Amino acid sequence: MSGSVGNGEFGFQIAPMLDILFVLLLFFMVSAGAQKHETALTSQLPGPAQPGPLVPAAIVIDGDGQVSVNTVPTDGPTDRNLPETIARLKGIVQDNSMRPIVVTPSRTTKHSRVMDVLNACAGAGVKNLAFGSPAD
Repeated sequence: MSGSVGNGEFGFQIAPMLDILFVLLLFFMVSAGAQKHETALTSQLPGPAQPGPLVPAAIVIDGDGQVSVNTVPTDGPTDRNLPETIARLKGIVQDNSMRPIVVTPSRTTKHSRVMDVLNACAGAGVKNLAFGSPAD
């Protein structure tokens, strides 16, 4: 009979205990590396209330490339630098840097025009940007 001591009692076997110890150690080492610290998370935590609701500013790009900021047409469809759009966005950001800007391109808008608008947003210092779904 293997594993027995001469008088019929089982003795303490260290090899299986070491195997279990190493498996547990490996498990805890792997799981500790997967933890994220709160400082590494980029989510916004609730803070003090804003002095009123932030109404988003709307940038609409139609199928021809015409850009409108809050329903007011700005630069022409062929202007890639969008200086008037940048000026309007700078005014919006200057009033409240966390005011959301919602870019809503048409389904037929060219991707290059959307990139022009995103570059204009970056040039104006927009920090809170979102995309809206096209209505058409």
